[in-house]
Amino acid sequence: MQDDARSDDEIQLAARHLFEGVVPERSAELIALWKQYQPKFHLLSDDGPDGMFVMAAGRYRDVAFNHRALRAFWLAAFIAWEGYLRVHEVATNGSADFDRFDDMVNLFARILAEEDPSSVPLPQGVSEPGHYTDAKQSPQERAAAELATFATGWAFLHEIRHIKHQQEGTGAAPDDPVEKHHEEELSCDEYATTFILDGVDQYAQTENVDSEKVRQKRELGIYFAQFAMTLIGAGYWDASDTHPAMQKRIDATIKLMGGSGTRMSDAVAHAAFAALWRKWPDAPGPFRAS
Repeated sequence: MQDDARSDDEIQLAARHLFEGVVPERSAELIALWKQYQPKFHLLSDDGPDGMFVMAAGRYRDVAFNHRALRAFWLAAFIAWEGYLRVHEVATNGSADFDRFDDMVNLFARILAEEDPSSVPLPQGVSEPGHYTDAKQSPQERAAAELATFATGWAFLHEIRHIKHQQEGTGAAPDDPVEKHHEEELSCDEYATTFILDGVDQYAQTENVDSEKVRQKRELGIYFAQFAMTLIGAGYWDASDTHPAMQKRIDATIKLMGGSGTRMSDAVAHAAFAALWRKWPDAPGPFRAS
Protein backbone atom coordinates (compact mmCIF):
# COMPACT_ATOMS: atom_id res chain seq x y z
CA MET A 1 0.00 0.00 0.00
CA GLN A 2 1.34 3.43 -0.93
CA ASP A 3 3.10 5.45 1.74
CA ASP A 4 0.88 8.52 1.44
CA ALA A 5 -2.38 6.68 2.11
CA ARG A 6 -4.69 8.47 4.53
CA SER A 7 -6.02 6.37 7.39
CA ASP A 8 -6.54 9.05 10.04
CA ASP A 9 -9.54 9.35 12.33
CA GLU A 10 -11.44 11.47 9.82
CA ILE A 11 -11.33 8.65 7.27
CA GLN A 12 -12.42 6.05 9.83
CA LEU A 13 -15.28 8.24 11.01
CA ALA A 14 -16.45 8.89 7.45
CA ALA A 15 -16.57 5.14 6.79
CA ARG A 16 -18.58 4.52 9.94
CA HIS A 17 -20.99 7.32 9.07
CA LEU A 18 -21.54 5.79 5.62
CA PHE A 19 -22.55 2.43 7.08
CA GLU A 20 -24.68 3.99 9.79
CA GLY A 21 -26.44 6.15 7.21
CA VAL A 22 -27.23 3.18 4.98
CA VAL A 23 -28.39 0.80 7.73
CA PRO A 24 -29.09 2.92 10.85
CA GLU A 25 -31.20 0.15 12.37
CA ARG A 26 -28.11 -2.07 12.58
CA SER A 27 -25.91 0.33 14.55
CA ALA A 28 -25.42 -2.16 17.40
CA GLU A 29 -24.31 -4.84 14.95
CA LEU A 30 -21.91 -2.41 13.32
CA ILE A 31 -20.35 -1.64 16.70
CA ALA A 32 -19.92 -5.37 17.33
CA LEU A 33 -18.47 -5.88 13.85
CA TRP A 34 -15.90 -3.12 14.40
CA LYS A 35 -14.88 -4.58 17.75
CA GLN A 36 -14.45 -8.09 16.38
CA TYR A 37 -12.88 -7.46 12.97
CA GLN A 38 -11.39 -3.97 13.44
CA PRO A 39 -11.53 -2.91 9.79
CA LYS A 40 -9.32 0.01 8.88
CA PHE A 41 -9.99 2.24 5.89
CA HIS A 42 -7.26 3.78 3.75
CA LEU A 43 -7.77 6.58 1.24
CA LEU A 44 -5.19 6.20 -1.54
CA SER A 45 -4.19 8.63 -4.27
CA ASP A 46 -5.83 8.43 -7.68
CA ASP A 47 -2.62 7.82 -9.62
CA GLY A 48 -0.56 5.74 -7.20
CA PRO A 49 1.16 2.35 -7.60
CA ASP A 50 -1.98 0.49 -6.45
CA GLY A 51 -3.75 1.37 -9.69
CA MET A 52 -6.08 4.00 -11.05
CA PHE A 53 -9.25 2.52 -9.58
CA VAL A 54 -8.95 1.26 -6.02
CA MET A 55 -11.55 -0.50 -3.92
CA ALA A 56 -10.20 -3.65 -2.35
CA ALA A 57 -9.75 -5.47 0.94
CA GLY A 58 -6.57 -7.16 2.14
CA ARG A 59 -4.14 -7.90 4.96
CA TYR A 60 -6.96 -9.17 7.19
CA ARG A 61 -8.36 -5.74 8.11
CA ASP A 62 -7.54 -3.10 5.48
CA VAL A 63 -10.04 -1.62 3.04
CA ALA A 64 -8.34 0.57 0.46
CA PHE A 65 -10.14 2.98 -1.86
CA ASN A 66 -9.54 6.24 -3.68
CA HIS A 67 -11.52 9.29 -4.70
CA ARG A 68 -11.83 7.93 -8.24
CA ALA A 69 -13.79 4.93 -6.98
CA LEU A 70 -16.10 7.08 -4.87
CA ARG A 71 -16.65 9.50 -7.74
CA ALA A 72 -17.41 6.60 -10.07
CA PHE A 73 -20.04 5.01 -7.85
CA TRP A 74 -21.62 8.39 -7.23
CA LEU A 75 -21.85 9.40 -10.88
CA ALA A 76 -22.99 5.92 -11.93
CA ALA A 77 -26.14 6.28 -9.85
CA PHE A 78 -26.97 9.55 -11.57
CA ILE A 79 -26.38 7.91 -14.96
CA ALA A 80 -28.64 5.01 -14.01
CA TRP A 81 -31.34 7.42 -12.88
CA GLU A 82 -31.03 9.41 -16.11
CA GLY A 83 -31.35 6.18 -18.09
CA TYR A 84 -34.48 5.24 -16.19
CA LEU A 85 -36.04 8.67 -16.83
CA ARG A 86 -35.36 8.50 -20.55
CA VAL A 87 -36.71 4.96 -20.97
CA HIS A 88 -39.78 5.94 -18.94
CA GLU A 89 -40.20 8.88 -21.30
CA VAL A 90 -40.11 6.52 -24.27
CA ALA A 91 -42.76 4.35 -22.63
CA THR A 92 -45.06 7.32 -21.99
CA ASN A 93 -44.38 9.58 -24.99
CA GLY A 94 -43.05 7.22 -27.63
CA SER A 95 -39.62 8.86 -27.88
CA ALA A 96 -36.87 10.48 -25.82
CA ASP A 97 -33.55 12.25 -26.20
CA PHE A 98 -30.71 10.08 -24.88
CA ASP A 99 -27.93 12.59 -25.63
CA ARG A 100 -27.46 13.53 -21.97
CA PHE A 101 -27.32 9.87 -20.95
CA ASP A 102 -24.72 9.10 -23.63
CA ASP A 103 -22.64 12.13 -22.66
CA MET A 104 -22.70 11.05 -19.01
CA VAL A 105 -21.47 7.55 -19.91
CA ASN A 106 -18.63 9.06 -21.95
CA LEU A 107 -17.74 11.38 -19.07
CA PHE A 108 -17.72 8.39 -16.72
CA ALA A 109 -15.03 6.80 -18.90
CA ARG A 110 -12.98 9.99 -18.66
CA ILE A 111 -13.17 9.92 -14.86
CA LEU A 112 -11.78 6.38 -14.91
CA ALA A 113 -8.93 7.39 -17.22
CA GLU A 114 -7.84 10.91 -16.22
CA GLU A 115 -4.87 11.26 -13.89
CA ASP A 116 -6.94 13.60 -11.72
CA PRO A 117 -10.59 12.50 -11.82
CA SER A 118 -11.72 15.63 -9.96
CA SER A 119 -10.51 17.68 -12.94
CA VAL A 120 -13.40 16.23 -14.96
CA PRO A 121 -16.40 18.45 -14.16
CA LEU A 122 -19.57 16.61 -13.27
CA PRO A 123 -22.61 17.23 -15.47
CA GLN A 124 -25.12 19.90 -14.58
CA GLY A 125 -27.55 18.49 -12.07
CA VAL A 126 -24.98 16.15 -10.51
CA SER A 127 -23.73 17.36 -7.15
CA GLU A 128 -20.30 16.55 -5.80
CA PRO A 129 -20.12 13.22 -3.96
CA GLY A 130 -21.66 13.48 -0.51
CA HIS A 131 -23.63 16.64 -1.23
CA TYR A 132 -27.42 16.35 -1.15
CA THR A 133 -29.69 18.95 -2.66
CA ASP A 134 -33.04 19.78 -1.09
CA ALA A 135 -35.61 17.21 -2.16
CA LYS A 136 -38.26 19.85 -2.75
CA GLN A 137 -36.01 21.96 -4.95
CA SER A 138 -34.52 19.13 -6.99
CA PRO A 139 -36.26 15.81 -6.32
CA GLN A 140 -34.58 13.95 -9.18
CA GLU A 141 -31.08 14.97 -8.11
CA ARG A 142 -31.83 14.13 -4.49
CA ALA A 143 -33.20 10.70 -5.43
CA ALA A 144 -30.08 9.85 -7.42
CA ALA A 145 -27.79 11.05 -4.61
CA GLU A 146 -29.53 8.91 -2.00
CA LEU A 147 -29.37 5.85 -4.27
CA ALA A 148 -25.68 6.57 -4.87
CA THR A 149 -25.12 6.37 -1.12
CA PHE A 150 -26.74 2.95 -0.92
CA ALA A 151 -24.71 1.79 -3.93
CA THR A 152 -21.46 2.93 -2.31
CA GLY A 153 -22.43 1.37 1.00
CA TRP A 154 -23.11 -1.93 -0.77
CA ALA A 155 -19.66 -1.82 -2.38
CA PHE A 156 -17.92 -1.24 0.96
CA LEU A 157 -19.95 -3.96 2.67
CA HIS A 158 -18.75 -6.31 -0.05
CA GLU A 159 -15.18 -5.50 0.99
CA ILE A 160 -16.02 -5.98 4.67
CA ARG A 161 -17.05 -9.55 3.87
CA HIS A 162 -13.63 -10.13 2.29
CA ILE A 163 -12.08 -9.02 5.60
CA LYS A 164 -14.28 -11.46 7.47
CA HIS A 165 -13.29 -14.26 5.09
CA GLN A 166 -9.61 -13.49 5.64
CA GLN A 167 -9.85 -13.44 9.42
CA GLU A 168 -12.03 -16.54 9.54
CA GLY A 169 -9.78 -18.49 7.18
CA THR A 170 -12.53 -19.03 4.63
CA GLY A 171 -11.16 -16.82 1.87
CA ALA A 172 -9.63 -17.96 -1.40
CA ALA A 173 -5.85 -18.28 -1.48
CA PRO A 174 -3.96 -17.04 -4.57
CA ASP A 175 -3.35 -20.59 -5.80
CA ASP A 176 -6.88 -21.85 -5.13
CA PRO A 177 -9.05 -22.95 -8.07
CA VAL A 178 -10.97 -20.28 -9.96
CA GLU A 179 -14.21 -21.65 -8.54
CA LYS A 180 -13.07 -20.83 -5.00
CA HIS A 181 -12.39 -17.21 -5.93
CA HIS A 182 -15.76 -16.94 -7.64
CA GLU A 183 -17.49 -18.44 -4.63
CA GLU A 184 -15.93 -15.84 -2.35
CA GLU A 185 -16.99 -12.96 -4.59
CA LEU A 186 -20.57 -14.18 -4.71
CA SER A 187 -20.60 -14.61 -0.94
CA CYS A 188 -19.44 -11.00 -0.56
CA ASP A 189 -22.24 -9.82 -2.85
CA GLU A 190 -24.67 -11.84 -0.75
CA TYR A 191 -23.38 -10.39 2.51
CA ALA A 192 -23.68 -6.80 1.27
CA THR A 193 -27.17 -7.40 -0.10
CA THR A 194 -28.60 -9.11 2.97
CA PHE A 195 -26.94 -6.67 5.38
CA ILE A 196 -28.76 -3.80 3.69
CA LEU A 197 -32.11 -5.57 3.36
CA ASP A 198 -32.51 -7.70 6.48
CA GLY A 199 -33.32 -4.77 8.75
CA VAL A 200 -35.90 -3.12 6.50
CA ASP A 201 -38.91 -3.99 8.63
CA GLN A 202 -37.17 -2.88 11.82
CA TYR A 203 -36.24 0.47 10.27
CA ALA A 204 -39.74 0.98 8.85
CA GLN A 205 -41.36 0.28 12.20
CA THR A 206 -39.01 2.61 14.07
CA GLU A 207 -39.49 5.45 11.59
CA ASN A 208 -43.20 4.74 11.03
CA VAL A 209 -42.80 4.48 7.27
CA ASP A 210 -43.97 1.98 4.69
CA SER A 211 -41.76 -1.11 4.79
CA GLU A 212 -42.21 -1.97 1.13
CA LYS A 213 -41.13 1.50 0.02
CA VAL A 214 -38.00 1.21 2.16
CA ARG A 215 -37.22 -2.18 0.65
CA GLN A 216 -37.73 -0.99 -2.93
CA LYS A 217 -35.42 1.98 -2.38
CA ARG A 218 -32.67 -0.14 -0.87
CA GLU A 219 -32.99 -2.75 -3.59
CA LEU A 220 -32.67 -0.03 -6.20
CA GLY A 221 -29.49 1.19 -4.52
CA ILE A 222 -28.11 -2.35 -4.81
CA TYR A 223 -29.09 -2.50 -8.48
CA PHE A 224 -27.30 0.82 -9.01
CA ALA A 225 -24.14 -0.60 -7.42
CA GLN A 226 -24.21 -3.31 -10.05
CA PHE A 227 -24.88 -0.71 -12.73
CA ALA A 228 -21.73 1.06 -11.52
CA MET A 229 -19.70 -2.14 -11.72
CA THR A 230 -21.01 -2.70 -15.24
CA LEU A 231 -19.77 0.74 -16.25
CA ILE A 232 -16.44 0.29 -14.46
CA GLY A 233 -15.79 -3.01 -16.22
CA ALA A 234 -17.07 -1.85 -19.62
CA GLY A 235 -16.36 -4.52 -22.20
CA TYR A 236 -14.90 -6.94 -19.65
CA TRP A 237 -18.01 -8.56 -18.26
CA ASP A 238 -17.05 -12.20 -18.71
CA ALA A 239 -15.65 -14.33 -15.90
CA SER A 240 -12.01 -13.88 -14.93
CA ASP A 241 -9.68 -15.90 -12.73
CA THR A 242 -10.88 -13.94 -9.70
CA HIS A 243 -14.45 -12.81 -10.46
CA PRO A 244 -17.59 -14.44 -11.86
CA ALA A 245 -19.20 -12.98 -14.96
CA MET A 246 -21.07 -9.78 -14.20
CA GLN A 247 -24.32 -11.29 -15.44
CA LYS A 248 -23.95 -14.16 -12.97
CA ARG A 249 -23.44 -11.70 -10.12
CA ILE A 250 -26.51 -9.70 -11.11
CA ASP A 251 -28.64 -12.83 -11.46
CA ALA A 252 -27.50 -14.13 -8.06
CA THR A 253 -28.36 -10.83 -6.38
CA ILE A 254 -31.79 -10.71 -8.00
CA LYS A 255 -32.45 -14.20 -6.65
CA LEU A 256 -31.47 -13.03 -3.15
CA MET A 257 -33.79 -10.05 -3.38
CA GLY A 258 -36.63 -12.16 -4.71
CA GLY A 259 -36.88 -10.05 -7.83
CA SER A 260 -39.67 -11.00 -10.19
CA GLY A 261 -39.29 -8.28 -12.80
CA THR A 262 -42.61 -6.70 -11.84
CA ARG A 263 -41.77 -4.67 -8.73
CA MET A 264 -40.82 -1.00 -8.73
CA SER A 265 -37.13 -1.61 -8.05
CA ASP A 266 -36.99 -4.28 -10.77
CA ALA A 267 -38.68 -2.04 -13.31
CA VAL A 268 -36.55 1.04 -12.62
CA ALA A 269 -33.35 -1.01 -12.70
CA HIS A 270 -34.34 -2.73 -15.94
CA ALA A 271 -35.07 0.64 -17.54
CA ALA A 272 -31.69 2.03 -16.41
CA PHE A 273 -29.85 -0.93 -17.90
CA ALA A 274 -32.02 -0.82 -21.03
CA ALA A 275 -30.70 2.67 -21.70
CA LEU A 276 -27.20 1.22 -21.45
CA TRP A 277 -28.04 -1.60 -23.83
CA ARG A 278 -28.62 1.02 -26.53
CA LYS A 279 -24.90 1.78 -26.42
CA TRP A 280 -23.63 -1.65 -25.45
CA PRO A 281 -26.02 -4.37 -26.65
CA ASP A 282 -23.92 -7.09 -25.02
CA ALA A 283 -23.83 -5.49 -21.57
CA PRO A 284 -25.23 -7.53 -18.67
CA GLY A 285 -28.24 -6.45 -16.69
CA PRO A 286 -31.31 -7.52 -14.72
CA PHE A 287 -33.81 -9.87 -16.33
CA ARG A 288 -31.68 -10.03 -19.46
CA ALA A 289 -33.09 -12.49 -21.95
CA SER A 290 -30.58 -15.27 -22.54
